[in-house]
Amino acid sequence: MSSSREIIIAPLTPAGHAAIAVLRLSGTGSIELAAQHFRPADRLLNSPSHRLLHGFLHNEKGQDIDEVLISVFRAPHSYTGDDSVEISCHGNPNLVNRILQTFLVSCRLAKPGEFTLRAYLNGKLDLSQAEAVNDLIQAQASKAESAALIQLQGKLSQHLQGILQQITDARLRCELAIDFADQDLPQIDLIALQNQLKGILVAAEELADKGEQGRIIREGIKVCLTGAPNAGKSSLFNALLQQNRAIVTPHPGTTRDYLEESISLGGFPLVIYDTAGLRSSEDEIEASGIAKSYELMQDADLIAYLVEAGKEAQPNLESSPIPAGLWHKTLIVLSKADLISPEKLPESSFVHCSVVLPKGLAQLTKAILERLNLSDELINKPLITNSRHLAALQLSIKALRQALQSLEDGLGFEFTAFELSSASSALEEILGVITPDDLLERIFSNFCIGK
Repeated sequence: MSSSREIIIAPLTPAGHAAIAVLRLSGTGSIELAAQHFRPADRLLNSPSHRLLHGFLHNEKGQDIDEVLISVFRAPHSYTGDDSVEISCHGNPNLVNRILQTFLVSCRLAKPGEFTLRAYLNGKLDLSQAEAVNDLIQAQASKAESAALIQLQGKLSQHLQGILQQITDARLRCELAIDFADQDLPQIDLIALQNQLKGILVAAEELADKGEQGRIIREGIKVCLTGAPNAGKSSLFNALLQQNRAIVTPHPGTTRDYLEESISLGGFPLVIYDTAGLRSSEDEIEASGIAKSYELMQDADLIAYLVEAGKEAQPNLESSPIPAGLWHKTLIVLSKADLISPEKLPESSFVHCSVVLPKGLAQLTKAILERLNLSDELINKPLITNSRHLAALQLSIKALRQALQSLEDGLGFEFTAFELSSASSALEEILGVITPDDLLERIFSNFCIGK
């Protein structure tokens, strides 16, 4: 892991022509280095933190490169916690490259996520907040953005710190009981300690129970549209996308390979798959597409099984080609509901949809979100959205259960304290209290350069 004393530089804005581009220098001596190529240099050297200066950048030969604005951030009051400057220049890629080459003589290019890594190492963010920075950048829908922003603001961290403090309090009670077992002191209240652990366990389990919804919010709801040929899958796919992405014809078997697109559904990210119609086929290409349909159904969060309204009096999964093991995540959708009168539509739990009626998809949208327990209220609470966090939380829950069991079995406070220590370590891994370098490398390598 590199030292935060090294000066690093990277563009903060994407490559390409724009009105402006921004580059960041960070590390000990970065302000002085910037001053070597800025006119007037003395104003930059003497500038207090959080000031904006106008001037000109020049190369090592003194030739002007561009007219710029420089933002000054003195340690520790910067994004990284180190001295930093941000250079706003004209958004010509050639100018950006010339500025980079000028400074790279005296410093190096930042690695992906290195600015945020330094912020974490300097205590500006904990690890879960640092990961939220990348989640916010990569978010595909408004609810994913909100969840990432709440995590960045520290709501998850504060909740985990609260659970961690309760575990620490319980562990200290056990350790005191061990250390002073031979002294004439009041015995520890086992019932109170058991109730304390039960309360901690409930809080941790409630957080873990929302982990699947959190993952869906971060990664996107995977919805697989399936059904018989001509059931309306491609039409529904196009309607959800609001564009003609899939070919629609009256001929069965038109869709032979799946299509995949990402959209926002009620503010939640949705990955939708249009698949080949389910039937027996002698056509090798179509049969391969049907096989792929079954693979996608296995991986989907929800299967929308389309049945054309009026084709079956009472559609059911038992007579469908959907494997029984997938029924729990299958939603029966009566498509083309506009083709028959409303009074003839079944009134059971089936979802009706139409791609031509003004609000023909409203019931389907509502059903998808309700089936996955996704709501606005969920976003405003501490939420685990990261599979790494969920795995660590589950390890903590396992240790808490074992700690509680050791108390109930009377195994001794040494066993309980050990399990509580393990539970704490798992939560500390989420927050980055103690984190191996290789884990940090994996996390921050997924960031873009410049963040």
